[in-house]
Amino acid sequence: MDSITDINGTTKFAAVIGQPLGHSLSPIIYNTSFKAQDVNMVYIAFETGEAETIERIEHLKALDVQGINITMPGKFAAMQTVDRLDAASQYVNAVNMITRDKNGQWVGYNTDGAGLWLAVKNRGVDLAGKRLVVYGSGATSRIIIAQAVIEGMTDISVVARNIQDKDLLIQVCKALRADYPTIDLKLIDLSEQDQVATAVRNAEIVIQSTSLGMAASQGQSILADEHWLQAGTVVMDVIYEPMETRFMQQAKARDCVVIGGLDMLVYQAKLNYQLFAHKEMPVQVVFDTVKAQLLAQKSELKQGG
Repeated sequence: MDSITDINGTTKFAAVIGQPLGHSLSPIIYNTSFKAQDVNMVYIAFETGEAETIERIEHLKALDVQGINITMPGKFAAMQTVDRLDAASQYVNAVNMITRDKNGQWVGYNTDGAGLWLAVKNRGVDLAGKRLVVYGSGATSRIIIAQAVIEGMTDISVVARNIQDKDLLIQVCKALRADYPTIDLKLIDLSEQDQVATAVRNAEIVIQSTSLGMAASQGQSILADEHWLQAGTVVMDVIYEPMETRFMQQAKARDCVVIGGLDMLVYQAKLNYQLFAHKEMPVQVVFDTVKAQLLAQKSELKQGG
């Protein structure tokens, strides 16, 4: 499908809901995939506040939507609209994708963590038994940690400011420890630099899941000393704008295997595409298109500034 004029009586649709959506890359990702594979489907964004989430989802279901991506602020409310949840979403109490299974039941998924770990596995990394450090305590950190345990990682250190006050993180860790009693899941306050240094030096994978390094904090990094990183360590930043953060530059200087946030974005979309379109996403086409879009946006900002 090249344009809206190609929509016909059999065109199906999928959607993203949330607020704000003005800069969402989801329509570009999925509509690029439909076009590349000649799929008679269109992907549409619907601005949706938290209070509107449940009603919006039910309306979209009534219109035979094939799948709905949910971004903030409706990820919790959306759980009420499905018949069952996948394991990851149950740990973090949030879904980012709902679609029907082969029996017609609506299922809620959280593919953010699985997408990140798929991006890592795509680099030839076997996750089972790896020592992991995750910077951050927010929603992204929590789903990364939950999925890491599901994937077989058993030695995990979480680093964040005032970490003992992060009730939602502590709840997720408690649930994971109950279901996986052999895991070693440590919470380290960012102020305890000796403990942070030891964890990072011993880590085989380090994930940066905070917002530090984007927008007004571009050029900053949560990693106090890049020499803590060992050559060959897999290092990933979830930020995709800018496409290379200061954290990633530090990792490159230490000869680490460096992965950017764009990989997480595209690989979680790949999983969603499998769920609602029942096809394999043309990943390289999507990467090329999204990179071009981000570079174009950056150029426009420079010209406007």
